[in-house]
Amino acid sequence: MDKKSLSAEIGSKQRIDVFIRDHSALSRGQIQKLVDNARVSVNGKTISSYNHQVRPGDTVEYLEELPKDIKPEHNDIPLDVLYEDSDILVINKQAGLVVHPAPGHSDGTLVNAIIETHINPDDFLANTNRLGVVHRLDKDTSGVMVIAKHDASCLKLVSMFKDRELEKFYKAIVHGCIEQEGRIETFIERDTHDRKKFTAKLMHGKQAQTIFYPEEVFYNATLLKVKILTGRTHQIRVHMSHIKHPVAGDAMYGDHSRDAELTAYLGYDEKSVPDLLPRQMLHAYSLKFNHPMTGKIMEFTAPLPDDFMRILKMLRKKSEG
Repeated sequence: MDKKSLSAEIGSKQRIDVFIRDHSALSRGQIQKLVDNARVSVNGKTISSYNHQVRPGDTVEYLEELPKDIKPEHNDIPLDVLYEDSDILVINKQAGLVVHPAPGHSDGTLVNAIIETHINPDDFLANTNRLGVVHRLDKDTSGVMVIAKHDASCLKLVSMFKDRELEKFYKAIVHGCIEQEGRIETFIERDTHDRKKFTAKLMHGKQAQTIFYPEEVFYNATLLKVKILTGRTHQIRVHMSHIKHPVAGDAMYGDHSRDAELTAYLGYDEKSVPDLLPRQMLHAYSLKFNHPMTGKIMEFTAPLPDDFMRILKMLRKKSEG
């Protein structure tokens, strides 16, 4: 069991199952089962009804059953390896590759690609599910990732990410013209209407900070260099949507009509949107950190992938014309 604690920073009373749902990855059905099994307490007192009203300032605790270990098997998936030694592996992840197995998705992932070839499961005792994957990129985001090859390296890298000791830059093609650099500071929490999405909030959630720098400005799009100071789920995609400059091709946080407009500007009809923008145009371009075991400064850059470069070249050509 894994004990979780939440502080009720809410404006008014709220049902316990709704409150936990809004502050976790659990569904209301899962939460109600926890209540039925006496695994939820408010201010130290176990509650027996999921109609219980949480009040501002209450402390909510619940015991969540840890997922069973998934025993990943090796899959023959090609990887673009940028660097490898006995402690770390650095890759340029391709778009379309899920990072680690999960219930219902036990193979075809990055973990399946590295196990037995780059990673020995016997070198990990702490977490056999992730096997050295200390950070993640969304399935359809490409770019640089560092992976630990044993427990000592893993623990050090996890600590470095937590303390924000790594410098990460992304490249993104976003809708609209952005002439000046800027900074976005919000809180990010799970969307109450769609559990797969996250949303930017002025209050509540986890603090998120993003800095962006325009590198090339076109008629109706901008190539941005983006630095994230925090590593929240979907952070860049959520933040760019929040300031009305969504990432081009983003099916979850983007704007299909603006994708169609961009496609038309480049000389193609709306049917060509999935071909020209098959995914969000977001790429983890560079990663800089101290080697977890030697302390040596390591810096890696992943070239922009073909689909990203195709749109960028088309924008440049159209701009020149």
